[in-house]
Amino acid sequence: MEYKLFLDTNALLNLQSAAFKEKFVISQKTLEEIESIKTSGHKDGDVKYKARSIARLLDQSENYEVIAYTPEIRKIINDFTLDETPDNIILASAYWYNQSSSIIVCTDDLNCKFISKNIFKLPTKGTQELNLVKNLDEYTGYKDVTLSDEEMSYFYLHTNENMYDSLLNEYLIIRKSDGEVVDYRKWNGEEYSALSYKQIKSNFNGRVKPRNPQQVLAFDMLQNSNETIKIISGRFGSGKDFLMIANALKLIEDGKFDKLLYVRNTIGVKDAEEIGYLPGDKFSKLLPFAMPLADHLGGESGLELKMMEGTVDIEHLGYIRGRDIKNTIIYVSEAENLTKEHVQLLIGRVGEGSALWMNGDFKQTDSALFRMNNGLLSAVQKLAGNEKFGYVQLLKTERSETAAMADLLD
Repeated sequence: MEYKLFLDTNALLNLQSAAFKEKFVISQKTLEEIESIKTSGHKDGDVKYKARSIARLLDQSENYEVIAYTPEIRKIINDFTLDETPDNIILASAYWYNQSSSIIVCTDDLNCKFISKNIFKLPTKGTQELNLVKNLDEYTGYKDVTLSDEEMSYFYLHTNENMYDSLLNEYLIIRKSDGEVVDYRKWNGEEYSALSYKQIKSNFNGRVKPRNPQQVLAFDMLQNSNETIKIISGRFGSGKDFLMIANALKLIEDGKFDKLLYVRNTIGVKDAEEIGYLPGDKFSKLLPFAMPLADHLGGESGLELKMMEGTVDIEHLGYIRGRDIKNTIIYVSEAENLTKEHVQLLIGRVGEGSALWMNGDFKQTDSALFRMNNGLLSAVQKLAGNEKFGYVQLLKTERSETAAMADLLD
């Protein structure tokens, strides 16, 4: 379901330009309040500046919708026996709009939150709860450091010092002054330890090795048995699925896990048919969404062969509740299309001997809901530094030179 953001006046003032990243809805009353604040003699300079800034942004943008104050909305206020105040007009407008389009009300006003949640029964969040996908550079799972000869000598004599304020399981990419990568280390809580990953020689994929520094870190993380929740994020073509599937199949070949369970939230690209309208049994319905897996298994026939062997299975997110999954890699691709509640559900399915592996591209979310409540991003932010959690952000497109050209359209 596609949700739209309905902003009241204070939320719009607080969000400023961030509000315009998604299409949103406001009440005509909010426009009136913005104009009033701009020239008010009773508001401080900071609030008036915010109002003038928002007025300019509104004038320059078409990425929003305004709900006029109509007799229908006035009737809603009367039906709920509320006073005809600006706040109630705004929330009644949200209630009216929600009858035909699903919305999330955004307000930082405590009284408005109460009325929205408890009287109008609307989904409601504050601006800090929106979790708009941004500031992804805050934690990447590693630090990239360039050291002089003197700094290099000091580092190797004091690897037990957390001199870069690294979180537990956070990596270092170490470069010489000329930019050449000379080493990789990982903070394990006691020291910056050397990596212990191995290149893969798999019966299915042949020899697989990392192609860039971030992929080196991903290899090491995926082969570490102590971390049971692992996330790789990155742009299209950066190797998220390939690295995870290749390492997962090798671990299964080596007897570390029994099988890979591929779980997908069946959110397609905008305007695509939903799974319930596709023909066939569950496998046929899920197959279009399992193609990122099949592409690395030799196509549809390769996927079916692995399923017949019992080493791979696929499941819809909606059928995962209540399960206790043991000795399995629970693998979630395109996890940018999950809410925080979805990720909590998945973590709760990890039984004895199992692990949860997820990947995604924060820039490719297919619904405003996931941009406001992004479970993959929440997991990175909340679990970073936990001894059972590993994360690496990939940067470089390795699929092809042509695939890399997609960035030119940003």
